Amino acid sequence: MPKATNLERITYRLHEQRAKLAPSLMLRKNYLEATHLGQIQSEKDAIVGHIDKLQPGVRREYLRRRLERLNARAKQKAVGL
Repeated sequence: MPKATNLERITYRLHEQRAKLAPSLMLRKNYLEATHLGQIQSEKDAIVGHIDKLQPGVRREYLRRRLERLNARAKQKAVGL
């Protein structure tokens, strides 16, 4: 019988801890999502900053080629579906 009471105590402790840990897990998940999105946005801003520093003719040509590649990739994916 002592094993059952030990098991009950352990189960009760784990049940108490679950209530304390659950909010911290959600906070951690939200924090990780927010930092990941922030990192992606800063990387995008850095890329746009480099593109904006290009001379107008070079920038126009770069953006035109990039659009062609994106359209070709989208068309490939559509055909593959």
